Amino acid sequence: MHVIDHSTLPRLHDAGRQRFAAAHRGLGFTSFELWIETLEVDAAADILPLESARVVLVLSGHGKLFIDGAAQRFHAPCSLMLPIGIEGRVVNIGAEPLRLVTGFTPANASPTV
Repeated sequence: MHVIDHSTLPRLHDAGRQRFAAAHRGLGFTSFELWIETLEVDAAADILPLESARVVLVLSGHGKLFIDGAAQRFHAPCSLMLPIGIEGRVVNIGAEPLRLVTGFTPANASPTV
């Protein structure tokens, strides 16, 4: 499959948060995952520890990244670099939705796509 229509993918909804996997094992990708996420104004998302590093591309909006008790403001366009095992929180502090794309290699990933 070379083209995946994002409108057909299942969404996960939480309070002020919508996300979906644009690339993952279920779509035939075993070497990486790609998640698309939108945080509405004042919404937050926890960063759970993973066994791999993550890169979060901030496409639009303003936010605050909380890691190890410290807060760092950010705004689009930028990248958030999250090392292996990190825990934290991302909060939308802007007046518009915060749009994010997160990429990482899942545990037990195969070396081929």
